[in-house]
Amino acid sequence: MSLAIIANPHAGRGRGQRVINTIAGIISERRLDCELLRTVGPGHAIELALKASQTHETIAVVGGDGTVNEVLRGMWQTKSTLAVIPGGTGNDCARGLGIPREPVAALEAVLTGKTARMDVIQEKDRLFGINSTIGFPSAVLVNVNNRRDSWVKGSAAFFAAVVQTIRELKSYKASIVVDETRLETDIAGVVLMNMPWGGGGLMFAPQARYDDGMISVVIIKSVGRWELMRALPSVYSGKHVNHPSVEILQGKKVVIETEVPLIKSFDGDLHGMTPYAAEIVPQAVSVVVGSGR
Repeated sequence: MSLAIIANPHAGRGRGQRVINTIAGIISERRLDCELLRTVGPGHAIELALKASQTHETIAVVGGDGTVNEVLRGMWQTKSTLAVIPGGTGNDCARGLGIPREPVAALEAVLTGKTARMDVIQEKDRLFGINSTIGFPSAVLVNVNNRRDSWVKGSAAFFAAVVQTIRELKSYKASIVVDETRLETDIAGVVLMNMPWGGGGLMFAPQARYDDGMISVVIIKSVGRWELMRALPSVYSGKHVNHPSVEILQGKKVVIETEVPLIKSFDGDLHGMTPYAAEIVPQAVSVVVGSGR
């Protein structure tokens, strides 16, 4: 196997560099046919992936879901296989593909080479493999980014951003079309899923699979601040699907129009504003999966 590893040393607040050090030691010890490439800034992984796909059968990512997204965008229309070695904070793509969180075990999964085909979702502004959001979930990301210079870090910073977003919670009139189903309603937010998990282990769509040919659309309808705060913990177990303010639709095409422009996110990266138009591309890319997938 000819292997390229695209590594983000800044992922996961230092975890990326630690994983790189571990993987580099194994590569040297085993004398693996591997090219280790480090990113130097946002967008660099797209360029590295496109170039690596010309000479390598497998392209592995050491980093978080944002780095995985960049590599996916660079190589998904090539013949190379995508692999993930978790090195970020959320690591939801690895979770969805059944890849171990521990880096040595993840590398073994890459070298074992069990593969499957993964769907990707094309939106008019971007491509994503895990999830995309508008409304409340995107606002959380905005507030997380606004706190990057704060002394509060990690999960505490995320929780603080959630609390701030709930305090500022708004509802928006929206028209949502999923295939032939149209829904006119007030929303707090929408999460489009290609896998069950997003946001670092939140099980937004328990029924979603990376290879089912469907987009799972989780609609969070208008809800009060305290009720949303009370319901949020249930997302970790997927029990929120029974909440009266949550509706989940599945389809191949999704169009969303909102009364005011809402910021969009793609695999954790904020980009563009509504309206929103997405379509699934079934079985689009070869991916390394864990033994249980």
